[in-house]
Amino acid sequence: MKYVTKPFKEQIYSSSVLDFYFSDMKKGTLDIETTGLDPSKNKFILGGLCSFGSKQMRQVFAQSRTEERDAIERFIHEMSQLDMVITYNGRHFDIPFIEKRFTKFFDEKLSMPYNLDLYLVLNGHSPIKKFVPNLKQKTVENYMGLWQSRTDEISGAESVELYNTYEKTGREDLESKILLHNSDDVIQLTRLLKVISKSDFHKAMFCLGFPTGPLTVNKISFQRDFMTVSGIQRNISINYIGFEFKNYPVEIHFDSNKSAFSLKFPLIKDKDMLIADLDAAGIDSAEFEKYPNYGSGFIVLKNNSGINYMETNHFVKNYIRYFLGNI
Repeated sequence: MKYVTKPFKEQIYSSSVLDFYFSDMKKGTLDIETTGLDPSKNKFILGGLCSFGSKQMRQVFAQSRTEERDAIERFIHEMSQLDMVITYNGRHFDIPFIEKRFTKFFDEKLSMPYNLDLYLVLNGHSPIKKFVPNLKQKTVENYMGLWQSRTDEISGAESVELYNTYEKTGREDLESKILLHNSDDVIQLTRLLKVISKSDFHKAMFCLGFPTGPLTVNKISFQRDFMTVSGIQRNISINYIGFEFKNYPVEIHFDSNKSAFSLKFPLIKDKDMLIADLDAAGIDSAEFEKYPNYGSGFIVLKNNSGINYMETNHFVKNYIRYFLGNI
């Protein structure tokens, strides 16, 4: 097994919307190489991470299939240093593949960092797909003017063929090409992060979920006069059941065995509006005064124009922070 590190010296994209959701998190980009698409029979052979904090590119390479166990164990260790990873189609491929291969070798419970999947952000919440033939990573890179930044010249399929030959011959030139292909994918993801400016990112986070401290919100839904929020406990273990908190009639369920949580918030229904009472919830209303849907300690989360995604996400984030700080 080979462990490779090298510095990443480029400026990393930042924005107020990224800070809104991820300012206190250790971030990085991730991509893996495998011998095929099916984790039940194919192998993990290479994982790459670019850590924003240390500005280092790190790669864990299984120089033969027999080293998969050690390689995936080391890569999981590298991932554990981060609170979130940015991927491209990672929720459908990279992360499930890693989890499946990890459980083949280890019985322990695996806690994964939050995954911001840029493909899902673009596919459901950006007009970009109207202007490109497909949403493959390299196609989007080209649209964003990033294609010329690549130095590798092979595809993922070609990387698998090169690995098959490399495993038999140990040729260093093939190893270099495989590592370069992976590192380019990872580094290009750091450059591609700015594509979120072409999306309705608050809507994307409402639909795809977002981290809040040690929790990840997975689903938010509105009913007649209440809002339900559910998700997972990432880096915390709480058992709690309550039907009010600090005199606020919110239903709260935390189950450490399932690493799950849910909240059911009462809302005020006024004609076509669903309104949250910030003062009753114990939330400081100062952060909400900037919103046009705010007034006198109340915030409109939904009206006849639809869901106010930023306000809703903000309310959920702040209430969870308030609850965890006062439990």
